[in-house]
Amino acid sequence: MQTYFDSSSKLSWGFVKYQNSRQAIPLILAESTSQTLDKNAPDEETTTWVEVHGKQVTGEYQMVSQGTMVPSMVYINKKSGKKTAFGLNSGAATDTGSCDWQ
Repeated sequence: MQTYFDSSSKLSWGFVKYQNSRQAIPLILAESTSQTLDKNAPDEETTTWVEVHGKQVTGEYQMVSQGTMVPSMVYINKKSGKKTAFGLNSGAATDTGSCDWQ
């Protein structure tokens, strides 16, 4: 998952590209909330990204992060309702700043 934010338009978008896929799938930020768990730590943020494939919403990603830590990321398939949890690969950070999820 790679995400972007344009400060002039306040638009957030991104994409996912699966390991054996040739094509990236666009994502649009649907919701973002944050809460302070400890005044001496970064806020915990929960973001929901809508996956758009072939002009249809096909699923969504829900990610919880706190600073650089991502304790939870789940994909929900819109058609089946099936949830898939991802774990961050310990050597996940790539040279481009993206992460390698499994």
